[in-house]
Parts: sequence; structure tokens; C-alpha cells
Amino acid sequence: MNKRKTLFNIQALRFIAAAMVVLAHAELGQYGIGNIEILASLGGFGVIIFFIISGFIIPYVAYGGSQSEGEFKISAGNFFMRRVIRIIPVYALITALCVLSAFIVKHYISSPTPPIAYWWPETKISLQWYLESITFTHWHRDAILSIGWTLQLEFLFYTSFAFFIAIKLSRLEYIEILFLTISIVANILTYQNNSIIFEIFPFMKTLARPEMVVFAMGMFMYRLYLLGAMLKKTIALTILTLFIPTFLLCEYFNITTNMGGEWHRPLIWGFFAFYGVWAALSLEGKIKPAKLIIFLGDASYSIYLTHGLITAWVSYMFVSFGLIDYSNVFLYIGIYFIISCALGSVIHMYIEKPIAEFLKRFV
Repeated sequence: MNKRKTLFNIQALRFIAAAMVVLAHAELGQYGIGNIEILASLGGFGVIIFFIISGFIIPYVAYGGSQSEGEFKISAGNFFMRRVIRIIPVYALITALCVLSAFIVKHYISSPTPPIAYWWPETKISLQWYLESITFTHWHRDAILSIGWTLQLEFLFYTSFAFFIAIKLSRLEYIEILFLTISIVANILTYQNNSIIFEIFPFMKTLARPEMVVFAMGMFMYRLYLLGAMLKKTIALTILTLFIPTFLLCEYFNITTNMGGEWHRPLIWGFFAFYGVWAALSLEGKIKPAKLIIFLGDASYSIYLTHGLITAWVSYMFVSFGLIDYSNVFLYIGIYFIISCALGSVIHMYIEKPIAEFLKRFV
């Protein structure tokens, strides 16, 4: 661990998490299928996996993958700007295409399907809303690209970590404690829906979301990694194979459903996700995923964003061209999934990466 290296199993797990979210947002109404609660749980679980991975990767980057105390390997300014470069450009582009989608639906589609009407109402044709969305300041409403709420939490975590670097809070244990303290205090201050707090500190409600705690779980995972506290291969393989099916079974049969109330996601979903990420990390250097899976993991951010843009459009095309008469729901899901991955990969290769590489020259 003398130098930072690519963690291929974590890359693969990023793709799996993205795939879970993509599948959860498949529009199935044209086949007479309404919202499937377990699919929603699958997507939410994918997001929690992402958050734990982020909580692990950020100190991995800041400390160079070889320590958890002492001097950071990057300045606060460079760290923050690299996060901005990584997140915002492609998100701004996809969000602009969302606004364009709303414009097209308003002016050129006389009979929108329910998914089109839901995802792209004319209210999203708004410059103010667009700017709030791409700067993660949409405190009082969803982002234009509705899955953007997850990026708002990610960006708050990045901003917090940049602050910790700036004040030279050099031990990761202190960072974890302070981050958790801030999150809990935010919960206390907003528990009674205090309008004065929201008016003065509009970000406080987002900071108080229980999911923020999951980032601290990822930071703890980084310390386990440094200690070499990894699972044995057989145990890791077993957990990696079973953690998603076991989670789904526990939720489907109401074994864990609603445990923890508002804290159900970090406590229960976070528990399963933590072990899944730990298992993947434990197999690093022992089992290497296929190159395609590693690539899709690298493209997972663009895939994640792209599916939110196209899911309603794929459904619309199937209805408009009568394709539902020639396909069952499983074929539809497969085609939608392939389109999401393919288009996301193209955006990753030809837009996301080139822009990031160009902008990094100025940081």
C-alpha cells in the first residue's frame, strides 16, 4: 500500500450499484405493471452502496491510499476543484438535455405518455431551477434530473471533506467524529422542522438526512483497509454473492422493513452494503473482474445520469412505435438496460473523460 492503485473490484461494484438504480427506474406502466416496491428498494440500496464507496474513496484519494493521518496528499482547493470537475460538467449537460426534453414534450408531443408527463413537465423549463440543480442548491425542491438528490448529498460530503483538509484535521478518526457530530447536530436542529433554521441555513435539512451517516461508514472502511483487516477469500466470496439477494429477501418478506424508522437506510441498508463493499475490497488482488465490467464501472457515473434522462423516452418510443406488441416486459427491460449502458459509456468516453482531462490541466 505504498502508493495509490486502482481498485478493480470497487470499480466493478460501482457498475453493479449503477445497474441496480437503472433497473429500479425502468418504466413498466405500458405493460400494465405499476410501481414495484422491491425494485425501488433495489435502487435505493444501489445508492447506499455508492455512498459507502465514496466514503472510502475520498480519504483514499486525500491520503494517497497509504495512511489515515499526517499530511494530506492534496490541498483543499485542489481536492474541491477536482471533485467539481469530476461531477458538474457532465451533470450540467445531462440536466440541460432534461430541460430540452421538457421543452420538446410541451411543444411537440400532443399526447405524452404518463412517464413522459411525469419526468418532463413544463415547469422544468426554468433557468433558475437549472442553475440551482447544477450547483446543488435546490434546497427546497428536487433537482431537474430527479436522481440529482444523491449528488447533492455527495457534494455536501465533498465540501465537508475539503473543509477538513483546509483546517488540517489530519487524523481520519477526528474527521469521522466531526462529520458524524455535524450530521447529528443538524438532525437535532431540524427535527422539529424549524423554519428559522431552514431560512438561515437552507442546506441544513439536506445535511440532516440519515443517509449522510453512510459516508462515515465508508471512511471507517478505509481504516480497515489500511489495517489489512480483510475477510478471508471464501467468506468474502460468499458475502459478495449473497449480500444483494439476502437484502432483497429481508425487505420483500418484511424481515427488516421499517426497522429503524427514518434511519432504516443507513442502519439496515448500510449494514448490508458495508459487508458487500468489504467483501469486494477483501478480494482485491485475488479475483479480478472482466475488463468490460471494469470499464462499465469506470463509466458508472455517466450511466447513472444517462438512465435518468432516457428511461421515460425509451418507454415512449415503445408505445409510439407499437413495440410493446412485439416484446414482453423482460425483453423491454433488457433493451432499456443495454441502451442506458451503451449511451452512458459513449458519454463517458467522448464527453465526461475528455472534459475532465482538459480541465484538470488548470488545477
